Amino acid sequence: MSIRTNEELDPNEGPGFGCFVWQALLFAGLLFLIPIGLFTFNWPVWLLVVLLFIDMVLLFLVSMTSVFLLRVFFADRRRGRGRTIGPAAPTRVITVQPPEQGEPPTNEGEAE
Repeated sequence: MSIRTNEELDPNEGPGFGCFVWQALLFAGLLFLIPIGLFTFNWPVWLLVVLLFIDMVLLFLVSMTSVFLLRVFFADRRRGRGRTIGPAAPTRVITVQPPEQGEPPTNEGEAE
C-alpha cells in the first residue's frame, strides 16, 4: 500500500455508505447497551469494559469511514466548480434602472 498525495480519490477502493451505516448503527447500539447493562441488567464490570473497548474501536472506524466518504463527496463536488476550458463568459451587468427609450435592451429577459 503506497501513500498517495494530491491524487484523485477512487470511491471504488474504499468503504461505501452502507459500511458506514452498519458501523454507526452497531456503535450506537453498543453505546446504548452499556448503561442499560450497568443499571438494569447488572452485568459484570468486565463485560461492560469489553463493550466499551469494542465501542471505542467502532468509534475510530466510523470516524475514519466518514472522513473518507466526505473527502470523496467534496472531491466530486469540487470537480464541477471553477473555470472550464475556453474563454470566460462576458460579464453580466444587472442594473435597477430601466433602460432609456433610445437604448435597446441588453439582456434577453428585458426584451418584450
